[in-house]
Amino acid sequence: MENKYLRHEALPIDNAARERVKRLVNEYAAKSEGHPFGQYGDEIILQKYELCPIYEINLHSQYDYRPVSNKQYPYKGGSFNTRRYFAPSDVNVWDYKLLTTDSFLDKKESFEVPGSHHVETCGRCSGSGKVTCPNCGGTGDVRCSGCGGTGQIQKTRSEYRHTADKVYSDGHREPVYSYVNVTYYETCSRCGGSGRVTCQQCYGSGKVTCNVCDGYGKNVHCFSIDQSLYAQLSTNWLFVDKVAEVKELSDQRGHYRGNRLFHERAASISKGIFTEEKEIGATLDGFIGEHAGKAKSNCHILFQDADVRRIEVWWVEYTYKGRTYNGCISAGLGEERFYAGVSPITELADKWLREARKKVGGTGTVKAKKLLEKVEKLNVYGRDAQQSGIQAKVDTHLNIMYNLGNDLMFWLIALVGTPFLYNFYDVLNPVARFAFVVNDVNWRPYGWIPFTQCVLFLGLLWVAKYFINESDHSKSRHATVFGYVFTGMGLYLLIAIVLLAVLLGLNYLGLSAITSGIFWLAWRVLRIVLIILFYVIVLAFFLLKWIGGLLVKLWHLLF
Repeated sequence: MENKYLRHEALPIDNAARERVKRLVNEYAAKSEGHPFGQYGDEIILQKYELCPIYEINLHSQYDYRPVSNKQYPYKGGSFNTRRYFAPSDVNVWDYKLLTTDSFLDKKESFEVPGSHHVETCGRCSGSGKVTCPNCGGTGDVRCSGCGGTGQIQKTRSEYRHTADKVYSDGHREPVYSYVNVTYYETCSRCGGSGRVTCQQCYGSGKVTCNVCDGYGKNVHCFSIDQSLYAQLSTNWLFVDKVAEVKELSDQRGHYRGNRLFHERAASISKGIFTEEKEIGATLDGFIGEHAGKAKSNCHILFQDADVRRIEVWWVEYTYKGRTYNGCISAGLGEERFYAGVSPITELADKWLREARKKVGGTGTVKAKKLLEKVEKLNVYGRDAQQSGIQAKVDTHLNIMYNLGNDLMFWLIALVGTPFLYNFYDVLNPVARFAFVVNDVNWRPYGWIPFTQCVLFLGLLWVAKYFINESDHSKSRHATVFGYVFTGMGLYLLIAIVLLAVLLGLNYLGLSAITSGIFWLAWRVLRIVLIILFYVIVLAFFLLKWIGGLLVKLWHLLF
């Protein structure tokens, strides 16, 4: 009789097995692009063909949780049955037919316990239905916010007053008048000068409705069963170690669809119910003990569902060009396919990743980028993290090369191009004739025009360099890293020419006159500030020196 729960079984290698493995391996290879192996399944030699099923063990429990809590609400009249329960422990929650289910779900509901209701005078308001107003403290009024409780509002007006006397040499005086700000007070219109206004919460009564009993003076007290229905699922998979080596297969086991070999549904499943396979039985017993441990006096298990499913998996070892490789065949995800463990394609992907990692950071960075693109086409499972890490380094280095080109061109223009620009403005002064003030050599900022235009041009270049360097240029394609450098230089040169053309166009509208005047004025202000600062420092120095000498004399005088 066939063992439904076998863990491992070697199968005969016949023509059917060879053809099956060859077909599935070739389908796997066809999903990858850029490898040199072609239909390498035609050249493989099957060495091992073994049945290694994966077993999925599940225990699903539906819980009914019924804690008891105290509940109260305003008493609005009516009568209740004779009180039988005086403490939560008096209530047997399982005497009541509450929510139930025959499927696994999560749901909550509250139920009042009959026989637990009684009416009590509200403890907060002592049965009056009113409590002291928290806003005014029971006085019925509060400080006026308009005057701050003073009853007066301070205001200011301007008056023409006698503020001084002008005395002449002969002793004659004449009064001097001027406008001054005069402070005066008006009675607050909101409180009428009292500084207090009626409280808007209690409307002057000093009392507000009790928020516990809603003004009824009494509350209904009872016990409430706060029922919760919730389900718990525990799952585990058992398989031989070699299957775990095939990461794509083992990582996706949570999505498998296997054949159910064992199923038990009961109000409560006991340990030892599964005896056909020791490890599966131990796993299931562990789940049963774990779930039973959560059942308490106020929490019962409504029912449980246990099952064991088998996912068919075949372990394959083969040789290709003298090297041994492996993988698994399974239809656990709905489609029969080959999952590669170690294969020529995975070895090639790992080799390219190692080469790419070594080449990043130097002139081989572009080569590393191309290797990563080839690895992407291979579509090998489990290499995403490595690819992302190397790709981030590649992108960073290529952006550095691109920005290096920007920086080189910036300094080339600054050191070589700027003197030509200065001479251009100094000799030609290319400003439209209608901006006559700029062409006037007697205009004081006239000599600043070449300097200010060069500073303005360099400032625009610096801003452009900043925004270019902040952009990502790693996606562009060049044969070497120097291609990124030269591209950065060329693009920056083009931007510099555009900026220069815009600047010349604006200068013909008089921009040079404005900027030259601003720079000249700024320099004048800076020079005055520097002079004042110099004299302040000198004065402070001599003042400190004088104070120091005075202190020395006092010391000698006293001691």
